[in-house]
Amino acid sequence: MRPSKLRLRHKLIASTYLLAAGAAAPGLAHAADAAAAATAANDSTVEQIVVTAERRSVDIQKSALAVTAVTSAALDKSATMNISGLNAVVPSLEITKASGFENLVTIRGVGSATPENSLTTTPGVSFFMDGVYIANTVSLDQSLFDVDQIEVLRGPQGALYGQSSIGGAIILNTKQPKLHTFDASGDFSAGTYGLFRERAEVNIPLGDQFAARLSVQKFDHSGFTRDVAIPGFYLDAAHDVSGKAALLWKPRDDFQVTFTGQWYHSSQAGDAQKNILDPNPDPRAVSQDYPGHFQLNTQLYHVNAQWDLPWFQVRSVTAYQVLDHVQQEDGDRSTYAILGRYDHIAAWNTWVGNFTQEIDLVSKPGGKLDWVVGGFYLNQRSHQFVAEYGAFAPPPVLTIPSNIESSPPSNLSYGNDSHAVHQSYAGFAQGTYHVSDRFRLTAGVRVNADYNKDPSFNFSAFGTSHVENKSWDVVPTWRAVAEYDVTPTNMVYGSVSKGYKPGGVNGSYNQQVIPTVFKPETNTSFEIGSKNTFFDHALRLNATAFYYIHKNFQYIETDPVPFDGGIANIPEVHDYGAEFEASYVGMEGRFHLDASLALEKGTVSSHYKSIDSTVADSLEGPNFTGANSQPFFGPCSFYGAYGNPACWAAVEAAAIDLKGHEAPAMPNVSGSISASYRFDMFGGDFTPRAELVYRGKEWARFFNEPGLDRVPAYTIVNLNFEYVPKGNDHIKFQLAVTNVGDKAGINSRYTDPYGVFQTSDQYIPPRQVIGTVAYKW
Repeated sequence: MRPSKLRLRHKLIASTYLLAAGAAAPGLAHAADAAAAATAANDSTVEQIVVTAERRSVDIQKSALAVTAVTSAALDKSATMNISGLNAVVPSLEITKASGFENLVTIRGVGSATPENSLTTTPGVSFFMDGVYIANTVSLDQSLFDVDQIEVLRGPQGALYGQSSIGGAIILNTKQPKLHTFDASGDFSAGTYGLFRERAEVNIPLGDQFAARLSVQKFDHSGFTRDVAIPGFYLDAAHDVSGKAALLWKPRDDFQVTFTGQWYHSSQAGDAQKNILDPNPDPRAVSQDYPGHFQLNTQLYHVNAQWDLPWFQVRSVTAYQVLDHVQQEDGDRSTYAILGRYDHIAAWNTWVGNFTQEIDLVSKPGGKLDWVVGGFYLNQRSHQFVAEYGAFAPPPVLTIPSNIESSPPSNLSYGNDSHAVHQSYAGFAQGTYHVSDRFRLTAGVRVNADYNKDPSFNFSAFGTSHVENKSWDVVPTWRAVAEYDVTPTNMVYGSVSKGYKPGGVNGSYNQQVIPTVFKPETNTSFEIGSKNTFFDHALRLNATAFYYIHKNFQYIETDPVPFDGGIANIPEVHDYGAEFEASYVGMEGRFHLDASLALEKGTVSSHYKSIDSTVADSLEGPNFTGANSQPFFGPCSFYGAYGNPACWAAVEAAAIDLKGHEAPAMPNVSGSISASYRFDMFGGDFTPRAELVYRGKEWARFFNEPGLDRVPAYTIVNLNFEYVPKGNDHIKFQLAVTNVGDKAGINSRYTDPYGVFQTSDQYIPPRQVIGTVAYKW
């Protein structure tokens, strides 16, 4: 262990001893909020939350949409270190992974169901960081860093957010430079599984017009999951570093520009996916004979400008993003000894470059009509290289020869070299008319235009092909809202909105059922809601009910021709549900209670036949149950699916009508509840907090096969203890215990639609004990 870390660990042990003696209470992320924190601690009202979801700052209780805000202080209290920690805490939000690295984000069951096709599809829940649209879901693997507040908008955003917001939007705002203020903060955390996290942030005033903010984070922990087939090899580790530099220039009161650069690097063995056929009953142990590796580098540079004119404000966000991702993984999530074959992905490398530009004109507040008019442009260039090996013989040591495309080896089952282009253009406008002091009407429209091109070279031991498909979509979306203040603290609203996700192209050829170009996906939402505060603002209670008509749902369809699967559209899915959020403050501000509940369900409402990849595999054969067993040849005989129309017809005849099947990623019941109480103890404020999180059972696929697709429910308990000495709120001590019962809850279940079609589970993190010492200047 490095000496510096050893000294810090000794300090942590000393602070943890104080906690055990009865010390710990909340502090805030930076010194500027210290005074506000002291006031809030003695206030008997719920915290006022300001959101920017509608392009202007507004009290969350006055925003006529379903939105949840999570502050940096709340993230620290729950020891949330990545965005998936918001699962079930934010109603109807679900963040899972497929293939061990690609994030699938859904809200109310709507989002992305097309893993492994990130170059040809767009997310269904858009992600914005400081106003910049982040156009690739792999970027969500980053650890949370320098966060000020996260806002989660539920439901299609038909006007202001556009083409990838069919399910909602996640807006992450980081902390910004401030003029005339010096402040700094730092913290160190250590915990089980070798966890270490070091964070430092400083705001530096540079004269009257300039201020700089610098922040850095280093985060490490060892793997949660042991690979019994490879001695000493662990998955689920974290080894990453983040940095940000921001410079504010404000030459006059009505004009300012912020220049920001953000960097992230991660290198580890990747996340564990445990094959459901794995004979080892330990959920934290896998049997996989090919080591995984995950490396991610991202860069984000953006310029945010704001100019206040007499009648409106001009805002501009110009950004360039680079993602460089290198991945290898055990595609079958098993061993040759178990399956009698192997599927190893030696390379899955992705490079993405994005240029985005958005300009907004925003009216001055206080008028009869509040309006926003803007335009958005995206130019995305991507390159992906995949090399997947498989055979029915013991796996060799895999290497990638330099001439793999022109002379593919005999065990190369699939290779791809693609260079995708995605361009997006949008113009939008939204206005809110104040009919009276209590009644308001909002209407917005957006015109989206998206162009996709995917020049793709497919190669394997069975042959090669060059494909270049193109698509062009022009789709209008819209939003209409009526809201009424029943009392100054009680509001009701109703809205209708339509969201859109572009169609795209499939980079395969000779397919029988997979379309060359798949259709855009749309979602029309009908929503009613109520936002209320009671008992002199001691209780906040919000409720929402929604009904969706979700058309042309994009998902991965299996084709009878091997390796020719791709994106197809389920004609119509209907989703419905209700959500509740509550916060209560009592006992002179000492007691805090927060709760959320989501009830939701989705059903395929149209007749549509789809091929289950596992059924296709059983028909096309051969199938093995072990290395020493004899193969069973299916109706298509050994590799008979290649060039065999009779076999293709047999596979297509086995397609299943999905009408009436439930939609995936929609637990019927999920929610959370937390409670804390602040004590005056040992010369300081000691605040214990307990949180219970529940996610109900759900389906992983539309096929609703109980043995493959049913994801069981789980319940976890998290604890947190904070201590702040009286008269010295610069220092804070915290002890967190997550997943107290060490539950092996299944976060997601994934049946690979390619390769050998294996089904695997990803588990939530095990119990972790984390101690933190934080100091602010």
